[in-house]
Amino acid sequence: MARALISNPKLLFLDEPTSGLDPTGAVLFRKIIEEERRKGTTVFLTTHNMMDADLLCDRVAFITNGNIVALDTPKRLKEQNSSHRVVVTYLYQGRREEKTLEIPELEAGIPFLHDEIISIHSEEPTLEDMFIRYTGRGLS
Repeated sequence: MARALISNPKLLFLDEPTSGLDPTGAVLFRKIIEEERRKGTTVFLTTHNMMDADLLCDRVAFITNGNIVALDTPKRLKEQNSSHRVVVTYLYQGRREEKTLEIPELEAGIPFLHDEIISIHSEEPTLEDMFIRYTGRGLS
């Protein structure tokens, strides 16, 4: 990586840049890649690590059998394939409970009795889910 960056390239090709790194090393490499992007470097990244793709890429392309089968921002790919549901975890009368709601139900306010909301999580698919959906195969 140091050799690739020493000449301040305008274009950088990286193949599996965090592969084989421990979590600390992977975070460091992601920070370096982000810094290069901020400086205006165009970074092409090939990876099977969908967390890297989600964190680092403005756009992703899924390729299967030599063809691009999906091309968009990670956010839009996940939004377009979202179930538009959220899971609400809450306390009511001392019991921890969960309910799954459609987004329109939630827009009007929480439609059930509760004492405390613990968390609200979308059922948005991950980028890994999108890779499997578009390519028809899992990651290896």
